[in-house]
Amino acid sequence: MVAYLAYRAPATYAAMLDVLSRLREQRPEWRPSGVLDVGAGPGVASWAAVAAWPELERVTFVEVEPEMVRLGRALAGVAPERALRDAAWITGDASVTAGPADLVLVSYVLNETLESRVSALATALWGRSLDTIVFLEPGTPDGYTRVLLARDAVLGEGGVTIAPCPHDLPCPLAPGDWCHFAVRLPRSEAHRVVKGVSRGFEDEKLSYAALTRSRERRAVSRVIRPPQIRSGHVYLDLCEPEGIRREVVTRREKERYRRARKAAWGDALDLEPTGRGD
Repeated sequence: MVAYLAYRAPATYAAMLDVLSRLREQRPEWRPSGVLDVGAGPGVASWAAVAAWPELERVTFVEVEPEMVRLGRALAGVAPERALRDAAWITGDASVTAGPADLVLVSYVLNETLESRVSALATALWGRSLDTIVFLEPGTPDGYTRVLLARDAVLGEGGVTIAPCPHDLPCPLAPGDWCHFAVRLPRSEAHRVVKGVSRGFEDEKLSYAALTRSRERRAVSRVIRPPQIRSGHVYLDLCEPEGIRREVVTRREKERYRRARKAAWGDALDLEPTGRGD
């Protein structure tokens, strides 16, 4: 269990914090009061939620492994945030009765579920969300597939996609391709020792979907590949309601060029194409 904290917890935390930070950027006025963390492990995803929304009042963890529950309780007990210190812990799997909560976190849980059961699980967990649910998985073809299944299930129940997709349509990527992003995190000395590596950072690849009951203003487009910056040009691959678009922005376009150069992989971006009112 302690090895998990050193080996996997930093990347899990960084991935969830990246996703929740994007949600906060997209919905700056939204403030969840409570979190339900399903398949919580030692509670890493909720630590990220508290970092994103320090004013969180209530956290409920659901975890099937008693040893993970004990470890999570010990960690939360020394947290500076009251929401973590006073959190409720439920020992059980994702089917256990818990919630509801404004925000439901399902972090690296779908990959432990039979693919045939993903849709049913997502529907059940959506029923415990008062506002928003986040599904986070490894940025692999299988993780992406499971995220899409969960997204489709929640859309069928009336949910609205807020990120990363700027629409509720089927994913427009070609077969064999998959939507994923990456977050870079520093490695501590202990982290490097446990992993047997010398590099001082790592890139965690992730696939995710966040859905809500509110019809907020969505991103115009999402940067779905690392931008390519060349001399006087920026190449962007954008996901939009109309599909996938390759945008080339030149230095001559001034403000568009400035925004394009600042854009990062995974960012929401309002960049009207030339000829559509730029």
